[in-house]
Amino acid sequence: MDAALMLPDGRLHVFQIKSFTRRLNPGQRRQIRDSLARAAQDDPAGWTLVIPYDFTPLEWDWFNKLCGDYPFSLGVHGLRWLEARSLEHPCIEGLFRTPHPLVDVHGLPYVSDITPMEAGVVLGEGGTLTAYVARDIDSALRARVRLAGESGGAVLLVGDSAAGKTRALYEAMRAELPDHRFVQPHANEVSQLVVDIAVAAQPCVLLLDELHRYFEDECLGAREIGQLLRSKAVLLATLDATAYEQWSDSAVLKQMEPLVLERRWSTAERDRARSSQDPRVVRAEQADPAIGVAESLAAAPRLWRELRLADRAGGSPRGAALTWAAIDLTRAGLKGPLNTGLLLDTHLLHLADSGGTLLRPESQGDALAWAGRVRCGVSSMLLPAGADTWQVHPQLIAEAQRADVPVHTLVWFQAIEGADDLNDMFAVALNANSSAPSIAVLLWQAMANAGIRRAANNLGVILADMGRYEEAERVYRTQADMEDASVLLNLGNLLWKTDRHEEALQALQGAGARGSAVAWNNLGLLLQERGELAHAETCLRSAALAGAADAEFNLGVLLGDAGRAEEAMAAYERANAAGDPGGLLNWGILLAEEGRWREAETLFRHRAETGDREGVFCLANLLKETRRLEEAVAWYERAIGLGDTRAQYNLANLYRDTDRLDLAEPLYRAAAEAGISAALLNWGLALQGQQRLGEAELIFRQAATQGHRKALLHLGQVLREAGRPDEATAQWRLAADAGDATAAIALVTVLTSDADQPYLRSVLQRAADAGDHDASVVLAVLNTALV
Repeated sequence: MDAALMLPDGRLHVFQIKSFTRRLNPGQRRQIRDSLARAAQDDPAGWTLVIPYDFTPLEWDWFNKLCGDYPFSLGVHGLRWLEARSLEHPCIEGLFRTPHPLVDVHGLPYVSDITPMEAGVVLGEGGTLTAYVARDIDSALRARVRLAGESGGAVLLVGDSAAGKTRALYEAMRAELPDHRFVQPHANEVSQLVVDIAVAAQPCVLLLDELHRYFEDECLGAREIGQLLRSKAVLLATLDATAYEQWSDSAVLKQMEPLVLERRWSTAERDRARSSQDPRVVRAEQADPAIGVAESLAAAPRLWRELRLADRAGGSPRGAALTWAAIDLTRAGLKGPLNTGLLLDTHLLHLADSGGTLLRPESQGDALAWAGRVRCGVSSMLLPAGADTWQVHPQLIAEAQRADVPVHTLVWFQAIEGADDLNDMFAVALNANSSAPSIAVLLWQAMANAGIRRAANNLGVILADMGRYEEAERVYRTQADMEDASVLLNLGNLLWKTDRHEEALQALQGAGARGSAVAWNNLGLLLQERGELAHAETCLRSAALAGAADAEFNLGVLLGDAGRAEEAMAAYERANAAGDPGGLLNWGILLAEEGRWREAETLFRHRAETGDREGVFCLANLLKETRRLEEAVAWYERAIGLGDTRAQYNLANLYRDTDRLDLAEPLYRAAAEAGISAALLNWGLALQGQQRLGEAELIFRQAATQGHRKALLHLGQVLREAGRPDEATAQWRLAADAGDATAAIALVTVLTSDADQPYLRSVLQRAADAGDHDASVVLAVLNTALV
């Protein structure tokens, strides 16, 4: 709306009156410019904008630029001018002050419906949210949020970048204010939204993450904060520690008492992180304590993404190569810190693979500056570790391993050369054992050739693991220390594996005499294999007394096989006490075999309730055996969930025995696909019992192709029931020829001619010679009939 005042000289002064209630946006500025341009066409003496709020400095900057475009004077009457005039003329107050209607917030979401990402929480590696770990500040933070929710107010959480402020504040908001309406505005909306939610009909929470952004845009001032604090609304805000220092004297922050979240995690917080079910949190806790768990979680995806994008022309290819050099040297086994010279030498391998000079790599100085630049908190690609030394960020190690990126082949040799001592050299070669065995052989060989006899022992081990037995034996005998117990143990194991038992016994005895408890254990197992049980028992008892980890368990197996159940159970009990859970389960199995169900169940439950798969399976079997079928089903299903295919087969049998073949069939199918051929046989028998002969035939044929002997017998039975006697006879012949006595007896009912008698007698005689009583009886009857 325009108004004009006639001046004494006859010229006009134009007043442009705007009823804008929000800060000036581009559209409103355009309206003002257009109105001014139209007024300028009448050559006014002056022009004044009347608007119901006072300009911010940025808005004044924009307006002052307009003044330079016109020859007449421009001015602004804002809120303070209007308020002063209303004291003289109260009737005009209604023109710019009207009762503010209650804002309808029904369209705003409840806090309980807000996801962490909507609140600004950063996703972890893999693009999913990490599990929350309770922070020491949570109790005080949530009490402050709860109080603000009851009476209105502001809660400010201050801390270093990536300290975990946003996540902690989000969790507190969700816990304490689930029924508040949630508002997270854009910067240019804050001023008006503060007014709106301050008078809203329902309680609202305004979340301002990184509060300094709203200061920098000059869209949030002391007046708005004061208005909010006087209302029932809640303001939750986070602020970086650096920004807090910069703005601490501002009128806004003087109205807010901050809570401080430490970047470094306390011992209690780290203990909680270590117990997390999220492996990403556990890995982050294992990083350098100076970095902080939340910072490690935040840094991981950011650093990894930036590293992968830097290896290009126009990026930071040399900086990326330096970082990869540090990653690979650390993964190879150097514990660090890594000196700049080693990184500069090693990075050339990665740079060359990436394209070398074609990438126009930056200077070494720029590359080191890029790799050492702080991204968040204290995190950078390379962390300074002292004068001219570095450590690679631990989360980059974790990301490289998670992505299964192999260590550069030549870095193993660089790492050996850069090792500070023999321990570092051994660490590198041991890591190569699992990652690059062929390279590990070269590393161990180089050390062995240099006269390091411990290295020769390790060389023999890896050669034996690769099946290169002759080379391994030669290394043991010519380069290793044959007086060393571990060398004799390894040589004895190799000789046992290649069936040179007498030599193996001699080597293992030598290792045992030199103090190797494992050698006594292995000697006992070898003697048991040879049937020398008394001597084996003595060796295993000696191994157990010397502390060999699995000697008590092996002793229990030997005693159990010998029928000495009570002694075996005592050995298993000692094995369990020594930390071998297999001993407890075998102890329970022996108790179950003796019908001591209650004692066995106690042992099985102890293991099953810890999630031990074997314990769950054994408990399910016991419950089935004692006819507690509902419990058995529940535990079998739990075992299946743990990946136990045997449980599928046993549960299928349970369902079959209780006439629930519809439930049994999919389990038989799954067990058969997992390689349990007996599942096919039992499935076929169940189908045969229901006279589903066509389906049973297909299942038995499948079982037969997998080598199940009884399948031919049952296939013949199905074919005979189906009225196909000749085909049945053919299957029984195959089964009888394979040694199936039942099939041989079945042939008597179908092979009735004199020409068949010699064949019948031969297969029956073979079955009788194998100890089958029924075959002996049938053979005797045939012989009597012949006489």
